Amino acid sequence: MTVEKALVLLGFFTAVAYLLVGIIGGLSLSHWDEASTSDQVLWVVFLVGGAILLFVGLRISRRSPWGGFALISVGALAGALPIVWTLIAVVVAIALVVLSFLHARRMTGPAPAAN
Repeated sequence: MTVEKALVLLGFFTAVAYLLVGIIGGLSLSHWDEASTSDQVLWVVFLVGGAILLFVGLRISRRSPWGGFALISVGALAGALPIVWTLIAVVVAIALVVLSFLHARRMTGPAPAAN
């Protein structure tokens, strides 16, 4: 499997998961009995915002590899923040950052040698 294919598959799966967890978790009233409204808003913003950044980053990663890297990295880490206690979200976010870096580096080629 190529780096780009792994990035797209893992990124799309993660973005969908962040979006679903953000919406379902944000709307689940029993989950927020002991929490403030600001906690609920932050949960939804980080997860849904992370999902949107992931989708956009994946979309532009061919045209702008380093722009895609930035959006994918921020989206993956932002979405993992509210669910950091799962640990798998952190592992997946780190994997996405590494894959997007490798993809961007391959798309732009090696750096020119300094003379």
